[in-house]
Amino acid sequence: MNTDVGTRYTRKYGAGDEVSSEDLMTAYEAAARLVAAHGDDYLPLFERLDAELQSLEEKERARSRALEVAAASGASGPRAPES
Repeated sequence: MNTDVGTRYTRKYGAGDEVSSEDLMTAYEAAARLVAAHGDDYLPLFERLDAELQSLEEKERARSRALEVAAASGASGPRAPES
């Protein structure tokens, strides 16, 4: 008897791994479609993904600003801690 019910899901990320911005956007768009199709039951999922996406975007903007400041100040890489 064949008990195969289709392809099994394999986790792409482990605990503590950072999700890529592409995967986050894919999930965000899917959650928006769930809200549109099925209503507010899926709104908490959309809100969580929205907050995660905004947080990631802010982190990327801050990193970009830091690199600009470093380049303007002549820094070329991480400095060793001063003792």
